[in-house]
Amino acid sequence: MSFYLPEGLVASGNLSFPIYDNNGKEIGIATIRNGEASGTITFNDALENTEANRKGTLSLISKGTNTGDSNEGENWIFNKNGWVAGYDNNDVPNEITWNIAFNPNQHNLNNVVITDTLGPNQEYIPSSLNAIAGSYGPSGFINNGEQLHPVVTTDGNKVIITFPGNVTSAVDIYYRVKLINTNPDGTTTWTDHATMISSEGEHNVDSSTSWGGAGTGTGDQKVGSVKLTKTDPTGKISLAGAEYQLEDSKGSVLFTNGVTDENGILNVHNLPYGTYTLTEVKAPDGYQINPNPITFTIPDDNVIDLELTQPDTPETGAVILKKIDPDSKVNLSGATFNLLDSNGNVIKEGLVTSENGEISVDELPAGDYSFVETQPPAGYELNPTPINFTVIAGQTTPVELDKFNVATTVVNNTGNVTLTKTDVTTNELLPGAVYDLLDSEGNIIQSNLITDKNGQITVTNLEAGDYAFVETKAPENFMINKTPIKFTIVKDISSNLEAKDQPILEEPGNPDEPGGTEPPTTNPEEPGNPGGTKPPITNPEEPGNPGGTKPPITNPEEPGNPGGTKPPITNPEEPGNPGGTKPPITNPEEPGNPGGTKPPITNPEEPGNHGGTKPPTTGPEEPGNPGGTEPPTTGPEEPSKPGITPPITLPSVPGGIGPENPGSGISTLPKLPGTITGNVTLPETGSGSQKGKLPQTGENNQLFIMISGFFIILFLIFKHLIKKLNA
Repeated sequence: MSFYLPEGLVASGNLSFPIYDNNGKEIGIATIRNGEASGTITFNDALENTEANRKGTLSLISKGTNTGDSNEGENWIFNKNGWVAGYDNNDVPNEITWNIAFNPNQHNLNNVVITDTLGPNQEYIPSSLNAIAGSYGPSGFINNGEQLHPVVTTDGNKVIITFPGNVTSAVDIYYRVKLINTNPDGTTTWTDHATMISSEGEHNVDSSTSWGGAGTGTGDQKVGSVKLTKTDPTGKISLAGAEYQLEDSKGSVLFTNGVTDENGILNVHNLPYGTYTLTEVKAPDGYQINPNPITFTIPDDNVIDLELTQPDTPETGAVILKKIDPDSKVNLSGATFNLLDSNGNVIKEGLVTSENGEISVDELPAGDYSFVETQPPAGYELNPTPINFTVIAGQTTPVELDKFNVATTVVNNTGNVTLTKTDVTTNELLPGAVYDLLDSEGNIIQSNLITDKNGQITVTNLEAGDYAFVETKAPENFMINKTPIKFTIVKDISSNLEAKDQPILEEPGNPDEPGGTEPPTTNPEEPGNPGGTKPPITNPEEPGNPGGTKPPITNPEEPGNPGGTKPPITNPEEPGNPGGTKPPITNPEEPGNPGGTKPPITNPEEPGNHGGTKPPTTGPEEPGNPGGTEPPTTGPEEPSKPGITPPITLPSVPGGIGPENPGSGISTLPKLPGTITGNVTLPETGSGSQKGKLPQTGENNQLFIMISGFFIILFLIFKHLIKKLNA
């Protein structure tokens, strides 16, 4: 809008100044140019919402004034004037230039001394004075180019200017002063008093200069208000002590310390229509500043009272939950929990205790919480009792719930099983057998289970159901048995299983190739000659010579008869000589001595005779008939020449003494071409001959019985021999 000066007045210079409302708020800028009688006011939007009775005032400085006794008309001798010469960054004057002129008529003046007394808020700027010689014409001072050099001194607020000698020209003097504490609003006037003394007397002049203008503007308008409520994140707790700053739409700060009261409320009244921003600058104790400004608008549609809310987040804390066995105090992993707030809402779920049995949760706002177990660790019962705890605002140390008692340890619906591994023949415990454990679906659930020194595998805490052990590796020298050993686990029952392995049997030796070194014996294939010269070697299955004296064969397991003479026992394949004196009995593999004293028996497995003549012994499996000739016995293999088999008899033991172990021990001697095969009872030693043919497939049991009998016979022989030696 435009404004006009009173008639006859014009601006003395360019001027621009602010206009304020009654609250000191700037509402516009007034501007007028030098020499003009009108100016303009540019309003901002501070009054845009005023609806009526807009009014204001303007105050302008048009010109400074000079008063004195020597500065009027054409005959003035001394004069002074001043103007604003500098501004600060806010366009507020910070310097004035004072101009002193004297001797316009160019008199010859001697000893000129000018004393200039500055008014308040002015300071002389050293070295700023400049004195120029010249003359005055119709248009003012004319510089003749001569620079004068007066002596300048100061005394407080006085500036003393001395011109030595004569001054014959007009002089124009300029110097600057610094302004202090200039009022940026309204108008300011600066004053000065100067005195000149010379050969023509004393002259005085007063001068002043002013700056600025002032303006006001008002208008009636409707205003609004706003009510802000500060709460916690739940909206249920009001927070006192939050501080806010209010800015208008231009960023001007209206206040910086609006504080919420004990009810968490901040009220702002008399806000003109417009847009504003509330920014939190300080949070309540224990809470974090909300970084989001609240922007709102006071509308012009009669909705002028606003209600706002803003929550603050509490400073967070943390919690550590430790899951512990109540008895062993061991930390338990694998327990699953949900984290609930004070209203029972799940805020974190599926939290699982680590290998250390811990759950750690941080960034928890202050408040009440609880952990609720949803799945226990393996082997433990669920404990659904909530674990309550509180996080305090600003707390830096996590809440530790390490004293929480977990559910009692139980083994739920499980049982145990023990498998014992033994030898199928001796029941000896067998370590080193390897098994896999399978479930009812055939899936391997445990592998490489090995029987211990007691031949046992024990598996505990198996869930009730069907299972099986399957051998994957047998003990050394035993055959593997891959047949599954099925069993059923019943709750709280311990099952005991047995498994037996068959030993691996060695292949029988070649019957024609007797084994290693034995006690000295005669070759069973070379029967001895009862008289002197050794007879030719005959097949052990070929009947001996019935004539002459045949040494009787003694049974190695038959104890001798301590009294009388025992009738000779004939070899089943070598009939004895019924006549004459019976020579001493020799080992079937060593020819005997037919005459005189009985030679020592070399077979370590044949028991000795305690007294007199050694009584004959019967074979272990075929006791002879004491009253006659035993019917012929046919060997297990067909004789090579049928029809020439002589009857073979075994005489019975006198006195009814039978064999100690009438079991195994029958050996069938190998068949030679042209001989007759029969059954012969011989002591079984390491050098004895085997059956006439190798064991066939499926004869393992028979072979086992034979071997067992062999060891039993050995035991009895040694026992008898020890008794004999001790005697």
